[in-house]
Amino acid sequence: MKTRTPLFSRSLQVPIALISLAFFPGFVLAVEPIGTIGQPFPEQHTFLSNEAILRVVPTHIQVINTDTGAVIDEFGERTDISEVVFSPSADHLAILNYSVDLQTTTINIWNANTREQVSEWKIPARIDVAAFNPIDPLFAISFNDEIHLWDWQIGVFRGKLNGQRRPWERCYSSRDGGTTCSSRPRDHASIFTSEGRYLIVVSNRPDVEVWNIKTRQLEGHFEGHRGNWVEGVAISPDGTHIATYEKDGNEVYVWDIKTHQLLWQAENGIGRIADVVFSRDSRYLYVATKTGALHRSNLNSWTGWNDQVRVRDVKSGQQMDTFGSEFPVLKEITLSPGGKTMLLYYWDAVVLWDIATKKQLRVWVDFVYGWDDVLSPDGQTFVSTSGYFIKTWDIPSQQMQLLVSAEGELFGEFAISPDGEKLAIGKDPWLEVRDLQTGKVEAKFRHTYGIGDFAFSASGRWLAAEDWGYILIFDLENPETVQKLVPPNQTNSISVDWVTFRGNDEYLISADRVNSNQRILLWRREDDTFVFQRMWHIPLFYRTSGSSLRINPDGSILLALSHGEELQIWILTPTTIELVATLPEVGFPAHFTPEGRYLFTNRDDSLQIWDWQTETQLEHSSVPKYFDMSRDRSVLTSYAETGQIQIWDGKVLLPSQPVAVEPGGKQIVILGAVKRNQLLQNFPNPFNPETWIPFQLANESHVTIRIYNSTGQLVRRLSLGSMPAGDYSSQSQAIHWDGRNQMGEPVSSGVYLYTIDAGDFSATRKMIIRK
Repeated sequence: MKTRTPLFSRSLQVPIALISLAFFPGFVLAVEPIGTIGQPFPEQHTFLSNEAILRVVPTHIQVINTDTGAVIDEFGERTDISEVVFSPSADHLAILNYSVDLQTTTINIWNANTREQVSEWKIPARIDVAAFNPIDPLFAISFNDEIHLWDWQIGVFRGKLNGQRRPWERCYSSRDGGTTCSSRPRDHASIFTSEGRYLIVVSNRPDVEVWNIKTRQLEGHFEGHRGNWVEGVAISPDGTHIATYEKDGNEVYVWDIKTHQLLWQAENGIGRIADVVFSRDSRYLYVATKTGALHRSNLNSWTGWNDQVRVRDVKSGQQMDTFGSEFPVLKEITLSPGGKTMLLYYWDAVVLWDIATKKQLRVWVDFVYGWDDVLSPDGQTFVSTSGYFIKTWDIPSQQMQLLVSAEGELFGEFAISPDGEKLAIGKDPWLEVRDLQTGKVEAKFRHTYGIGDFAFSASGRWLAAEDWGYILIFDLENPETVQKLVPPNQTNSISVDWVTFRGNDEYLISADRVNSNQRILLWRREDDTFVFQRMWHIPLFYRTSGSSLRINPDGSILLALSHGEELQIWILTPTTIELVATLPEVGFPAHFTPEGRYLFTNRDDSLQIWDWQTETQLEHSSVPKYFDMSRDRSVLTSYAETGQIQIWDGKVLLPSQPVAVEPGGKQIVILGAVKRNQLLQNFPNPFNPETWIPFQLANESHVTIRIYNSTGQLVRRLSLGSMPAGDYSSQSQAIHWDGRNQMGEPVSSGVYLYTIDAGDFSATRKMIIRK
């Protein structure tokens, strides 16, 4: 079969939907985004030619002009969970779209030159790895510890490779402590030899397998790896050598293909190997390493950065050269067909690199891949930060404004001033205040290591920050003056959840917890000093940056706090605190509208609007993956499937005469009366090191939670046994995961999938660990 790219037909969906709504006046008229921030997030690259790059983004494939950096074409269609495999020449590619339950893979083969789909078929399994044969139309796929061959031109099964595979190993530990674990056999990478006769497979076994394609038999091994797991493999263009590596280590191995002999192995700096590729003339091996672990002593600068490409002689293993840019966390390298340029793919940037001159020819940074994304209160600036860079975009023009480096340090939490002019960000041992337009540092405050959440006062003069159970008050007018607020009954077990100022800076409000006791504390400003006034005890709520606060005209404060599946609205005055409303089945973040009547929340990646005073949900146009709102509600932001940020006009979402679609109230969901099975979003998310996984059961079921990493490896299995019907969404009832694998070892930062199996019900969600 041959079909043209479906992107055009997808672009027709919005007009068709609008036409349909015209004939059904009872529906809410669709609202479209008014702008987009950033470019689609890049996940993978290869060169189609010296003049064009294939870039994998979350929803499709882009063709990029290397000279201009512009997108010249787009094709293919990816689902939320999918992978892309390129042929050796990149003239064809396979999009592996996985079903939500990871039990089925749909394989789509595309011609990258014509942008036409060649074939499509399904496999009743989650594919581990796949590879194109460079000579014949064969596609090798691995799943369930087996290797199958398919004719990719017509999608026909050609046979299975047979042989007694050696026992797999549960865990690999590198000499310097890195670990990777799994609970099942899994192939990690495969590649055909240049003449197409053999398939080389690396997996969680202590060797490298060689399979004969003609006889379908396991013919031999490359033996000699120090660890149990081999995770990457590359083959020289002349077909004489292969290079293998273990990603959690820093050693690369080079072998003679004909004799299966290990020629040499070498350590590559102090980082972890991210990727390897041979030069086009097969003389050199490029070994990319990324920073594996950072160290510091006495709050001095971080050491251990190691994001470099090392050039080694293939025959001798001698290191000939080293190069790299100023960006940290090198993830992937890709060599051009001519061998003169290379793509260096980092956490925050993609760099087109000239190998001979060691210079950057082009840099792509206009994509959002931060650890924290926030819209400024005035709705004029969007800020995204990682540990390494601050990125900002101007909302009116939708253009990127700033790229500010941490300069060898690490950025932490940040806050934006109410007027949108300043940004305060942690960079241990300092709290920096920067001009949000220029990025220039205007003030610095010294603090102890690991500052937590903090907030500007309404006037922008003070900064309040959580610091290991205490609250620090920084005065921007008097930078040398720092006040330390000590909560009552201070102990080592106090955890401050958040701090905020009352509108006129008269009061400071903080929330903390001592063991399992939640407290709201009120501090009053007397001249330039904040003094403790009173404290209230309330039910334990979930710590989240999505908690909402609004100052009423009479000086009272509205608080929206999450309690499991409920959102509780409290009114706080200088003398009282009162629960005034409870909204059922509401998620986070939550934001009050300027007049305080409505509450915008996110539930199951969809915007909800509530009239909280009547506990009524309103009908409105759909806004998926909403996460922030400007103070005046004129700008909303949401995450697009492409990884971009969508901008919405928030003022058009509220109807002039709201129509209730489902009444709220405390009686909608009661203990034991669950309408349907649900897997809910873990909290907190992102998290470090622990999180809770909430769910609901409509009937008694045997429940199992499985956690997978981004490559589909099972990290942890939590068997709960038979569970009665009910709501397991509170922290006391949700499933706790300590961030460790089956071997009891902490897992690394990244995106993970968690799946629930409860009788016939199965569902999957994503979560993020950030360290």
